[in-house]
Amino acid sequence: MVVRKRSLFVILFAACFLPYITTPVAIGFIFSYMFDWQSGILNQLLIQLNLVTEGVYWLQEPFIARCVIALMFIWRHLGYFMAIYLAGMTAIPQDIYEAAKVDGSSGTHTLFTITLPLLKNISVFLIVTSVIGGFQLFDEPKLLYGGWAANSVGGPDNAALTVIWKFIDDTFISDNRFGYGAAIAYSLFVIIIFFSMISYRITAGKGEKE
Repeated sequence: MVVRKRSLFVILFAACFLPYITTPVAIGFIFSYMFDWQSGILNQLLIQLNLVTEGVYWLQEPFIARCVIALMFIWRHLGYFMAIYLAGMTAIPQDIYEAAKVDGSSGTHTLFTITLPLLKNISVFLIVTSVIGGFQLFDEPKLLYGGWAANSVGGPDNAALTVIWKFIDDTFISDNRFGYGAAIAYSLFVIIIFFSMISYRITAGKGEKE
């Protein structure tokens, strides 16, 4: 029974971690195929279930476009987050959990009073790196909308336009505004440095004071 549970855990963990090692190009094509209004899997499923009579233009709605890109980002990095959190949880001494169990602490109480506080540095690290990764996002939205038409930069109402996409388009594709592109690049560099400093101050500042 224990071996079976471990095997199931390994399979589920591998399934969750697989998108992280998959190339962004493949992920972009997968989601583009899933949400295509003519041949998309989602529309075909909804039509077969008689929930809609015709395909829905998922990627032409600004709000839905943002949700799809957010879903792509979460789906791709979920396995990475799981691996980091599991590594942090294995570093927590088991004596703490045993003492909490002896004191009658429930699972929920232990989670919020012991596990999450001890994983604070890891949570801050993942949040900051996710914000930085969001600023650097380019491949996924570009693959969703870049091939539709020449004027499809940014998707509907620029809902999918990211900083890097705007930088590349204004600097090398639509225009040759190298000064404007340099300003975007330097601004993004300053923002990333700012969030990196916040992460360092939160995670390492307390240890240095002690």
